[in-house]
Order: sequence, then structure tokens, then C-alpha cells
Amino acid sequence: MACFHFDIQENDRFIVDEEGRHLDDDERVRKLAVTTGASIARDAFVDGSADRIVVEVRKGEDPFMRVVISLSLE
Repeated sequence: MACFHFDIQENDRFIVDEEGRHLDDDERVRKLAVTTGASIARDAFVDGSADRIVVEVRKGEDPFMRVVISLSLE
């Protein structure tokens, strides 16, 4: 199983996932990245604390996947 790190960017604030999670399925990694981003985005968008959430997934130290969720009000 590979170790995946889910780093979070909330506007200009960056949170590094130093612990990571051991997962063996790319689809589980994708689902976890999307649900993590969506959960953070829901709270941040409602509170007005952010309008863009990025989940940067690393496999070990290498980039693996990026999920971007943004809010646009018109």
C-alpha cells in the first residue's frame, strides 16, 4: 500500500498532511480527495472564510492528484 498525503489549500492558507493515509486503490484516493474537499468547501463557503479549496494529493513525495472546488456568486 502506498502512503498518500492530502494537503489542503483554503484561499491563501496551506495545511500540510504530514501523517498521510495508506491506501491501495486509486479510486479510493479520488473519492477521499473529493469528499474531503467538498466537506471543507461546504463549511468555508457558508462561513464566507474561503471561496476556493484545493486538495493536493501526494503519493509519497510525488504529486498524484489535484481537486479544486471554487465558489462563484453572480
